[in-house]
Amino acid sequence: MSTPEVAPLAEQFEKLRRTGLCFDLSARTRLQMTGDDRVKFLHNLSTAEIKKLPPGQGCETFIPTLQGKILGHFFALPTTDSIYLTGVPNQVEALLPHFQKYAVIEDVEVVDRTSDTQEFLLVGEPMEKLIAESWSITPPQSPLEVVELDHPSFPQGTILYRTTYVDQPAWGLITSGDPLPSLSSDDQAMGSDEALEALRVEAGFPFYGRDLTIDNLCQEAARDALAISFTKGCYLGQETIARIDALGHVNRRLLGVKFAAEPSPDAVYEVDGKPALQVTSTTYSPSLNRWIGLAMVRRGFDKPGQTLETSSGPVEIAPLSFSA
Repeated sequence: MSTPEVAPLAEQFEKLRRTGLCFDLSARTRLQMTGDDRVKFLHNLSTAEIKKLPPGQGCETFIPTLQGKILGHFFALPTTDSIYLTGVPNQVEALLPHFQKYAVIEDVEVVDRTSDTQEFLLVGEPMEKLIAESWSITPPQSPLEVVELDHPSFPQGTILYRTTYVDQPAWGLITSGDPLPSLSSDDQAMGSDEALEALRVEAGFPFYGRDLTIDNLCQEAARDALAISFTKGCYLGQETIARIDALGHVNRRLLGVKFAAEPSPDAVYEVDGKPALQVTSTTYSPSLNRWIGLAMVRRGFDKPGQTLETSSGPVEIAPLSFSA
């Protein structure tokens, strides 16, 4: 992002503060699981404690390979008769065959709903009141709490969930209806891709395929408390994940980085001739008034708060959420 583009980004953040912003996330991957065995099935193929989720409560989870690496990264959102998995785009090709392989003897069907549903992200404190007034519903308050909407503006099966994709108050809407019904605001604004990226990076939320790939172990995402259960029973990939937990560390992990100047995307920063971190995402943060990013940081350089004197200038290691 060049310097002249910083001003429009700041304007978007001002709109976010004043009226909230809407983002069209319909390109995201959406899979839907149905059938009596759907809970057990997903529980056995993911890192989260799916079986213990109370009604209306979702979670973040990884879909691991047998070797404990990341095949997919999703929010799991249970409804009355299904479970939605929603994650970043382009995960269907790897995930659908994986699920179908293990669904042979289970009462479960996994369907790609990416093309016949839409998803929207509603961000900012003003959105809470607008949602309540426009759709006659109290927006869910707990992280990844799910509500099924019963409103004439939406077809049956529409869900609203409190998302953790950004650090702002935010809600995700998944519907099979027409584009997002208008909220009762004369100044409703659609957010830009640049604003969404800035919000995501500020929250430290990884983008699968960029910040994390199938080459990463689940614990390298540094989201153990959010997406991995170490007490659930056997599941695919558990042996490797449990072994790493017993060892106590991985050799690299995803962290936030604060830069003194605009960084180069995908740059490798060295300390004393040794690779210390590789940048995976960068953005200008209007909230912090500086360039920030996410990076895979090597063990020994990964203490939040420390400043590294690198070959490309000083960088400060930060927690995955820059608001932490």
